[in-house]
Amino acid sequence: MSKIGIKYVLAQKYIFDPKSNSLIDQSDDDSLVRLGSNESRILLLLCEHHNEVVTRDQLHEFVWRDQGFQVDDSSLTQAISTLRKMLKDSTKSPEFVKTVPKRGYQLISSVEPQTLESLQEEATTFEAEPALASITTATATTTVEPTIAPTPEPKKQAFWTCWDTNTRIILVIALLLPIIALVIPNSAPASFRSVTVVNDIPVKTTEGHPPLTQWVDSIKTCVNYYVETYPNESAPVEVIATASQSQQLFLSYIHRSEFTSENSTVRLVADQQDLAQICATGDHKK
Repeated sequence: MSKIGIKYVLAQKYIFDPKSNSLIDQSDDDSLVRLGSNESRILLLLCEHHNEVVTRDQLHEFVWRDQGFQVDDSSLTQAISTLRKMLKDSTKSPEFVKTVPKRGYQLISSVEPQTLESLQEEATTFEAEPALASITTATATTTVEPTIAPTPEPKKQAFWTCWDTNTRIILVIALLLPIIALVIPNSAPASFRSVTVVNDIPVKTTEGHPPLTQWVDSIKTCVNYYVETYPNESAPVEVIATASQSQQLFLSYIHRSEFTSENSTVRLVADQQDLAQICATGDHKK
């Protein structure tokens, strides 16, 4: 990362720290969001070229080629889609990352670079102002009532801290499997086995994965709901299914290369009743 020590305030909502690959959501009790290294480097380049169109080639150069990797264009599309989800950004009405057709991407929110020194100066100013007010009050009156600092409320934990370790691992695997299988050209292809076929769409899982027999009915129902929300040309071409030991199932929907921004992962739990609402999801509905 370039410009080590600089943080960026995005739209007065997020504090982006490229050094630690993190976002602090100031609108959600300063909850911490961890970015992947690819998404973090993309956001850094967009911040450094705020309100400018950054071409796809520039992003490939900065994010992958400079690190010694060569990937195809769908890797960039997937990383942009993931970044938008981290920023809670809409594809149709973006507040942060805007797609410029046939050119690249543009960061359209306000961006305020802040160095470590400027953050320290703000903290010093914040501390000095109450001190000056106390001196003025003491001069004007002979008796000064002591002030009691309010007890800070405990911060609300981020939702993902409530998941157990197995669930987090399974979710990471579910998110990475489509990228590993379809994007990285130089890696050996992952080995999959068929689980079922729904509306001519194969549902697969990795070789060695425990049987998914108890999930087959839920998989068929969920895939049917999902497919109903997409036109024929943008329907997924395959689904990767993985299950955790905590009775949770993850379905990763893989779309054609021109619709990779629609790739998504759905999480189900055993005996779930509201499959129609949960399964019929996609970026176009957000």
